[in-house]
Amino acid sequence: MGLYKRKDSRLWWMGYTVSGEQRCESTKTASKDLAKKIWQKREGEIALGLFQVGWPGERMTFGELSELFFRSHSSTLSPKSQINHQMFLKNLREYFGDRKLTEIDERTVVEYRNSRRRQPLKRDPNRTLKGATVNRELACLHCVFQFALKRKYIGENPTSGVKHFDERHERPSKRMLAVEEEHRILEAAPPHLRVAIVLLVQTGGRTYTEGLSLRWDQVDLVHGILHLGGSVKTTDSAQPLPLTRLACDVLKEWKKEQSSDSPYVFPSPRKPGKPIRSVKRAWRTALENAGVPYFPIYNLRHVFCTRLSWVAPDAVLQRAMRHSSPETKRHYQLGMVDQVREGIERANEKAYPDQKSLRFYYGRVKPEKGAAETSVSG
Repeated sequence: MGLYKRKDSRLWWMGYTVSGEQRCESTKTASKDLAKKIWQKREGEIALGLFQVGWPGERMTFGELSELFFRSHSSTLSPKSQINHQMFLKNLREYFGDRKLTEIDERTVVEYRNSRRRQPLKRDPNRTLKGATVNRELACLHCVFQFALKRKYIGENPTSGVKHFDERHERPSKRMLAVEEEHRILEAAPPHLRVAIVLLVQTGGRTYTEGLSLRWDQVDLVHGILHLGGSVKTTDSAQPLPLTRLACDVLKEWKKEQSSDSPYVFPSPRKPGKPIRSVKRAWRTALENAGVPYFPIYNLRHVFCTRLSWVAPDAVLQRAMRHSSPETKRHYQLGMVDQVREGIERANEKAYPDQKSLRFYYGRVKPEKGAAETSVSG
């Protein structure tokens, strides 16, 4: 078996054997060199077990696959991840719909990526969807096809070669929060947001899953500990979180002032039996009134990490941030300009123990007078 031509066709055909069965297929090209490459690729796919006759994906739609993926895979994840997957899969189904899996290739995925990026926002038609949002959907789509690949519904993942958008251009620049700015924000913030800011800055907790959704039965004011758990991001995140004296005092006062019997530290003003859903508007307003440039409230976790890194070793920092890897702190440490300067000054003290400062010359370095006279007399 190999390449051959039919009398009724100008194209090259290829023959190969799969599971002991001989098959013939058109290479769809009249070029023998290109046909040879196509045939060799097919032989390689057969050898690696990446090719089979009659993939289940030829009959299965993307909608059917997404339902199976959610039941078999997404249901094992955290509640927050399940909510995200439901949202992502809904958007993916609207586009790919009833298409068969084998009909979805890299070009189709790229078209989806570009069309989603151009889609206007519902709350602001003058703006389009962020690249970061599209990237999350592409990541979910990749997981879906990896699931199909593992179950041998398809022969390859069509999302593997699709590039994601560069999110760095869309994110606000990270900046360290000065203490004076923090005071101005606290003065401009409403009471519930003021307490939330203190709690996040003092604990480094994640904004909603570990801060605004906190229940009073998770707060131990006697021993100064927060018992997280529930829908935390990782297993390490479920570790007890120490409370500072400042955080304990603020929470005690906040508990006294609350007239609601809600089990939540930050109850919803409309539904006290549930936690507050969002503080985005109140946060943005507080920053504007305080005269502080906008930054996401999540960055208070970065502020906590940076301040603690000034005085604590990496082991303590990793435990406080509840990171599984000590290298993760690099993404959370902001600025560190003063600390870097202090380190360089200490390095200079060690390099120049005689404490003589180096002189900086403009242009050529002038020789000393004695050395010049010796040179002339010689």
